[in-house]
Amino acid sequence: MKTDVVSPSDVFFQPTRLLVPLFQRQYVWSLEEQWRPLWEDVVRLTEVIEGHNQAATHFLGAVVVQDASAGFGALPARTVIDGQQRLTTLQLLLGALHHRLVERGLTALAGRVEKLIENPEDYREQPEDRFKVWPTNRDRAAFSAVMAAQSRVDYEKLPK
Repeated sequence: MKTDVVSPSDVFFQPTRLLVPLFQRQYVWSLEEQWRPLWEDVVRLTEVIEGHNQAATHFLGAVVVQDASAGFGALPARTVIDGQQRLTTLQLLLGALHHRLVERGLTALAGRVEKLIENPEDYREQPEDRFKVWPTNRDRAAFSAVMAAQSRVDYEKLPK
């Protein structure tokens, strides 16, 4: 098995479906245990890049996927074996960033971020082909509601 260190843009830049199989656990990242430390790392890395090191990086951990493509011409697909919590979190974070860029009128930059969270329309055969990551059945309704939201999300109204 070949392993490489890749950036989120390497993982998300091409049209793809990252399918989380049913046997994977439900999305469980919490604010205090995972989100806050991740956000603190993002802020710290941003400060390092702004301050003096444009090439600074952050290791998010390994992601293991297995090819699940349906054949020639189909949207390339991979089953997520390990890393679904991180992939889902990155998509949520990039989705929030995209939303804020749109709100601020930074459409060119928002368009670059959108390519990391949505597949181009000409690759979509089903409505769910829109998103790069497709979580387990239990998380799909909430994930889709957040990712497709046109305005700020009322999290209390999301499916649990």
